Amino acid sequence: MTTVAVTGGIAMGKTSVFEELQALFPEEVYFDADQCVGELLTRRETCEKIQEEFGKAVLEGDGKINRSYLRYQVFDSAKRRAALENILHPEVYNCYLDFHQAAADNSARISFLDIPLLFESGDDYQRDVVIVVACDKDTQLERLNRRPGITSSLACRMVDSQWPIERKIELADHVIWNSGSQKQLQQQTKYFAQWLKQKI
Repeated sequence: MTTVAVTGGIAMGKTSVFEELQALFPEEVYFDADQCVGELLTRRETCEKIQEEFGKAVLEGDGKINRSYLRYQVFDSAKRRAALENILHPEVYNCYLDFHQAAADNSARISFLDIPLLFESGDDYQRDVVIVVACDKDTQLERLNRRPGITSSLACRMVDSQWPIERKIELADHVIWNSGSQKQLQQQTKYFAQWLKQKI
């Protein structure tokens, strides 16, 4: 089984590339770390751990995580961000291990992973090929500022919390540059797909 990991910086287009790959390789298997986090944040035991760390204000009236409040907490403090990562990253990695085992048991040909913090997390995610999706910082900040509830200062803190994109590019096998149009992004992803089909 060939494993392709997709990563990059926030708001640089990882999700778009992942969706393109799903369209180009519909028979293959996919693991989405963000989706896994979303599911974890609905689990009672995860919510309890987060409440212990961040206090009752982190919960909505229905007992669910107030994600907007949590976002401001973790991007305002490196210590709090590390505390949240210590709660979530091991659980995400366990989800990945279950996915990887199931893919191997079912003799999957290719597994695709969308892991935003592939390098930052320090976990040993299997990968044979790493795609880094990147763009210039001005474009990145502009995209972040268009998201609901994201202020300019918060956008800057979110970007600064991750490794510099140049460092990730150095570790990449392939780079998809996403400062242009959606059509250009799709074309670059198709070029990668052609390369991958030849490789396997």
